[in-house]
Amino acid sequence: MGRTAILGGTGPEGIGLALRLARAGEEVGIGSRDRERAGAAATRVADRVRDARVWGDVNEAVIAEADLVALCFPFSGVEAVVAKNAEALAGKVVIDAVNPLVFKGGVCQRLSVPEGSAGLLIQKLAPRARVVSAFKTISAEHLQHLDVPLEGDVLLCGDDAGAKREVERLVLRIPNLRPLDTGPLANSAAVEGVTALLINLNRRYKAVTSVRIVGIEYPQPKS
Repeated sequence: MGRTAILGGTGPEGIGLALRLARAGEEVGIGSRDRERAGAAATRVADRVRDARVWGDVNEAVIAEADLVALCFPFSGVEAVVAKNAEALAGKVVIDAVNPLVFKGGVCQRLSVPEGSAGLLIQKLAPRARVVSAFKTISAEHLQHLDVPLEGDVLLCGDDAGAKREVERLVLRIPNLRPLDTGPLANSAAVEGVTALLINLNRRYKAVTSVRIVGIEYPQPKS
C-alpha cells in the first residue's frame, strides 16, 4: 500500500481511479487547482468506500505527500499543470492517463502531438519525472461503477523499468485488471490511438469497451 496523488481527481477518470484505489486500500490524495473542489471530490469517494483513506487539496500539496502521481486531466491542461509542478514531480513515478483526443464530424480522433504523445510531452515538461503511460484505455464510466467488476488489460509504456514495476503493482491492487508492458514511452502514441477507436466503438454500439490481449500467459511482475 502507498500514497497516490491524482491530479484531475475531480473529473470522471480521476474520481473513478480514486474510487478503485481507495477500495483496494491505497491512500489517495485528490488534487485540483481549487482546494474546495478537491475536498468535495474526496468526500464523494469517502461516502462510497468504507474506511477510505482519501483527502483533497491543491495539486502542489498532494504531490508533496505522494509516492506516485496520476495525471487524469484533459490534454489541454498538460502544459500548464506539468510545467508548473515539474520540480515537485522530479524523481516521482508519474502515471500518464491523458488522451489527446478530439471529435470531428462526430468521430473521435487522436490529436497530433508534436512531441509524439501525451506521455512524451509530459516527460519533456518534467524531465526528471519517471513517466509511465497507463489506464488510457480503461473506461471512466466503468471505474466509477464499483458494483461492476472491471475487465481488461492496462497497457504500460515507459522508459524506466523500475517505474513500470511500481505501476504494475498498483494495477494489480485493482481486481481483474492485468498490467502488460508494451514497451517504451514512445509507444504510448499507439495506445492513444486505440483509445480513440474504443470511444468510436462505444458510440456506435452503445457499449463500454476495453482491451484484452489474448495469447499471453501472464507473467507476475518482478519484485
